[in-house]
Amino acid sequence: MKREDLHHNLLAALEKAIPDKTELVEMLAETLCMEKGAIYRRLRGEVPFSFFEAVNIAEKLNISINSFIYPDSMQIDRFEIAEYASINGEACSNYLSLIDLAKNDPQSEFIESASILPVSIFTGFDALTKFYMFKYQYLFSGTESRISFREFNYPDSYLRVFKSYFDGTKHFANTIHVWDYLIFKYLVTDLQFFFSINLISEGDMQLIKRDLLAFVDYIEQISINGCFKETGKSVSIYISDINFNANYLCVKFNDVRISHIKSFLLNSVQSFDKSSYRKMNDWIHSLKRSSTLITQSGAIYRTDFFEKQRMLIADLYSQVV
Repeated sequence: MKREDLHHNLLAALEKAIPDKTELVEMLAETLCMEKGAIYRRLRGEVPFSFFEAVNIAEKLNISINSFIYPDSMQIDRFEIAEYASINGEACSNYLSLIDLAKNDPQSEFIESASILPVSIFTGFDALTKFYMFKYQYLFSGTESRISFREFNYPDSYLRVFKSYFDGTKHFANTIHVWDYLIFKYLVTDLQFFFSINLISEGDMQLIKRDLLAFVDYIEQISINGCFKETGKSVSIYISDINFNANYLCVKFNDVRISHIKSFLLNSVQSFDKSSYRKMNDWIHSLKRSSTLITQSGAIYRTDFFEKQRMLIADLYSQVV
């Protein structure tokens, strides 16, 4: 949403919550650690409230952030597409600042079902990140002449955003992943396609191979230990025996509830509506009934699963050497 809309909705909510102007200014100055002059400038509309400031205010007043962003969300479920093009923009920065608040909530949760490797994990691996960015531009660039994987570049600022997301999502108190059992097969099929049309060279395939094998090792260690090595926060990984048609993600911390549906590979349709969150959360948990937990249990199944993924990767790359 536009910043001016956020500002207008926030002012309306503040006036309703604290009608007394003096009391309102005192509360905002204390909550935002600002001089009263800066608060008055915001209340007069000379300086807009930032998204991060809005979140702090919502926490202080115990008001749903949804009431600022989608004031009509009690009537309908509101979804908006978070565009790949804005990945380096203000909206993405606001979101990263928002999920950073999960560090302070011992009940925070990050729950995802996936048929495509999750952004929250593959962004810790440069070659995999580049591949998904490369695939996106191939599908959406609209150009007749396709550039190769080697020629493809994206700004370093994008990489910094991805790294921030990778780091930030490791601080949730509890993380649950439910994966389609063919999740690696789907990726290998994509790689085979791009190699067959000469957009990925043998050398580039080897780079991706190293990252993909490192990714498998990383996930296997998480599933053995039951936590992220970076933060020690709890992780549960399930492998589903049924296929998914999309990635679904639910994020919970403090009074914030966000639900995402992965769209167009790197975009997502997202909502702050709590009803939507509950429905999606129930859906992801229902998938666990047809899945096998491989985190700190199911050692035989876990070992077999990861061995099969390594064999799948080896078979792919045996074709290019």
